[in-house]
Amino acid sequence: MEPEAGWGAAAAVVEADQVSLAPQEDRELSSLTGFFRTLYEVLFRPGEFFKNLGREGWAGPTAFALIVSSVGLLSALFWQFLVLAPAGGNLGDIGALLPFQGLGPGLLLAMMIASPVLVLANLGVGGICWWGSVALVGAGRDFTPAWRIFCYAQAGMALAIIPFFGLLVAGIWVLVLMYCGVKQVYGISVGGSLGALIIYLALQVLLGLTLLLGLMGVLAGLGFLLVLG
Repeated sequence: MEPEAGWGAAAAVVEADQVSLAPQEDRELSSLTGFFRTLYEVLFRPGEFFKNLGREGWAGPTAFALIVSSVGLLSALFWQFLVLAPAGGNLGDIGALLPFQGLGPGLLLAMMIASPVLVLANLGVGGICWWGSVALVGAGRDFTPAWRIFCYAQAGMALAIIPFFGLLVAGIWVLVLMYCGVKQVYGISVGGSLGALIIYLALQVLLGLTLLLGLMGVLAGLGFLLVLG
């Protein structure tokens, strides 16, 4: 069986007996031990982790991503809430440096409560965009391997616990881990891996603009109806 040709290089075919389970998926380890061992390996030994990562199974990676991303988002929201609440939501020029600028304490608190739902939605949309990006560079069309890379790359969200600017650092590190993951799991070239990352970011921007324009259209329509009323 020959690997699919892709942009920059051919994708590697990894045999099942050449890979090992992520600690998160190892039933011989407790859930807590598996989680923290996986987090450590992805953050500090990503090359080795993704090189040995199997391609089957979605439940373990999904649970891992949901937990670490929820904790990361909660942390980022908490640090900003901690500063905004005593200031009555007005920080002047300092507020412009925070990741959720313009959001009042009430809205921040609501987002904290809804963080698991927000994270799940983000994982779903982001995972599909990542799968499409990987497929477009010719690395492979199977959804599960791309999903596993995307979920385990969310380990970078653990850095969001850093006060105030952690979310920015976490976002950058997630992208680095995604690059490392696609390069190691599929065995494609640096150009192909960067290509997948660029396509992913372009899809995210396009999706964001589409949602923004759609929201503006809805608001404009509601305003028009109010005028007519």
